[in-house]
Amino acid sequence: MHRPSLKAAVSALLLLLSGAASAAAQPNTGTANFSRYVALGDSLTAGYMSNSLVRDVQLNSFPALIWRQALGTATGFEQPLVSQPGIPPLLTLRGLLPTVITPKSNTPGNPLNLNLPRPYNNLGVVGADAQDVVATVTGGFHDLVLRGQGTQLQQALALRPTFATVWVGNNDVLGAVLAGRVIDDVTLTTAARFEPAFRQIVTSLNAAGAKMAIGNIPDVASIPFVTTIPPVVVDPRTNLPVRIGGNLVPLVGVTPGQDFVLLSAAGLLGQGIGIPAALGGRGTPLPDEVVLSAAEVATIRARTAALNGIIQAAASQAGAAVMDLNTEFTEITQRGVTIGGVTYTTAFLTGGFFSYDGVHPTPFGYAFIANLFIDAINRQFGGEIPPVDLFPFMFGPEASAGFVPSTAASAQLSPLALDMLFWSLNVPKLAPAKGGEPTPPAPRVKPRPRGKGKGGGG
Repeated sequence: MHRPSLKAAVSALLLLLSGAASAAAQPNTGTANFSRYVALGDSLTAGYMSNSLVRDVQLNSFPALIWRQALGTATGFEQPLVSQPGIPPLLTLRGLLPTVITPKSNTPGNPLNLNLPRPYNNLGVVGADAQDVVATVTGGFHDLVLRGQGTQLQQALALRPTFATVWVGNNDVLGAVLAGRVIDDVTLTTAARFEPAFRQIVTSLNAAGAKMAIGNIPDVASIPFVTTIPPVVVDPRTNLPVRIGGNLVPLVGVTPGQDFVLLSAAGLLGQGIGIPAALGGRGTPLPDEVVLSAAEVATIRARTAALNGIIQAAASQAGAAVMDLNTEFTEITQRGVTIGGVTYTTAFLTGGFFSYDGVHPTPFGYAFIANLFIDAINRQFGGEIPPVDLFPFMFGPEASAGFVPSTAASAQLSPLALDMLFWSLNVPKLAPAKGGEPTPPAPRVKPRPRGKGKGGGG
């Protein structure tokens, strides 16, 4: 199937910025019927930002935006909303030099509509992988979203969906990325384990008569958690690479051009670990847990390609639209995208696409993703659903956690922020890789919702 270029997609988006297009009261959705729309997936479906699930962002999750564009209304699409400052509390910047990212509060928010007497339309669960969509999992975000009423798939089918978006698989590779370790079916899901669960999701929805739009898994090197810290020594006073005799100085034990230094290494670098002794550091290499070697990156990319092949095959058999974020984000990572005179990139803090956790999008990022889904839906089902107006997410009140001063580019996540990120996304805690087998992964424990909320929706 012919896929329009990113440039063509951006051109369509620019029409909105000039006021040339607007959402109609009853948009033409082609053969797609959004009267009973459900969204299955993980934190990206849930509208998770800066390591938090919070109402302000949830109201503009990509499924909520698709609903509004397809039906011309904001009512009727129910989500498990959480009050400020979110669960866990949103991350925030503390100062500029030095810049540290920490939770904005010690007290999380509260669920606002736990008593909704039916399943939510947005069933995305933070930390969920493909198997979690079809299996019974309890605790934390599963309790908040699913409320003991069945699996994601069971609840989606209970709503008798006419349309569904499925974007799952990100957490099947993300554990290896964040943990810096490739261990089959511990941090990185094998294709043999992924395929039965994913096919069950798609075939069950297809048998129920729901048309679908399915997202694939982006490349590991498109998120700031992986790409922010250079593999060379940087002067913390100037934020510029150190040169000796005109040559860049590699971090100890890191091969520039091959290895990736993870955002979780920032605190260790501040302690002199990974810095050559000749430059005042300890001269000891960074631990394996904060470095992705070239071999690990190759393994993760190969696995991502294999899982995306499964996703594409299942989507094709079901006649589903495919949102190819892998290709889109690779292009944005390499060249950026300019919209309305503003250039967005995948750079940490300064790029505008990613939030303070280095993994999840900003409100602008989610709106952009919603438009990629809408474009794929229109092409597959012959619709004319108007794209989301990006103006509010670029310049209006929804443009939170976007661009920050370039002096903050050396920001680091506090130990608490890192712990909460790993906790939320089910990244297993592993023993240091110094021979022997790693310790078993931590139990599937997640932040539990606090108290009971009042009924209502969003």
